[in-house]
Amino acid sequence: MTAQDKTVVLVHGGFVDGGGWRGVYDELTRDGFAVRVVQNPTKSLEDDAATTRQVLDEIDGPVVLVGHSYGGAVITEAGTHEKVAALVYITAFAPDKGESVNTLLATFPQDGPQPPILPPVQGYLFLDRAKFPDSFAGDLAAPDAKFLADSQVPWGVEALGGVISEAAWRSKPSWYLHVTEDKMIPPAAQASMAERIGATVAETPGSHAIYVSRPEVVAAIVRNAAEAV
Repeated sequence: MTAQDKTVVLVHGGFVDGGGWRGVYDELTRDGFAVRVVQNPTKSLEDDAATTRQVLDEIDGPVVLVGHSYGGAVITEAGTHEKVAALVYITAFAPDKGESVNTLLATFPQDGPQPPILPPVQGYLFLDRAKFPDSFAGDLAAPDAKFLADSQVPWGVEALGGVISEAAWRSKPSWYLHVTEDKMIPPAAQASMAERIGATVAETPGSHAIYVSRPEVVAAIVRNAAEAV
């Protein structure tokens, strides 16, 4: 079996949809990989994990499951699926059993940049549109960053509070892309999570939107994971 015999499944994070994966999708399909992009509603972790498992159910053969940001919690919960051969975290949350995104947020350093999350409205969160480009997408062209800010997907409070029932990284090999200029998930927190899950780590400069700004770097760590398993 070659690396390309594995299907790559891409899971987006909060405030965005799966369209941001287009560059990574193009890189990997050019390499001969079959790629699927999960479109999660990000209303609750339970729903998003179920949506991801539904995609996994439809695939024949092993899967490399990739999550960005909140997508890391989703792949941690859904990645226990029997078809998942490897997990790839792209500057992502990596909670353990009994933990949630909120649990991890409480442990993050308070002396650095803080995500400009607005107070919840009817159970959903948004980022301050004016602060979005600098916080989320500092290395994107201004029009592209503004588009992401203006097309935000509501992120459900229940998604942040969703508790992991079984952490897939405890039984599946993991990779982690550590992004050194991220202002949403502090680099120190990324390093701590990557170490705890025993991930193979790659490092790159870039913003939280690294999957949009440097798709070739993201594709490279996915490719390494596929080759290793």
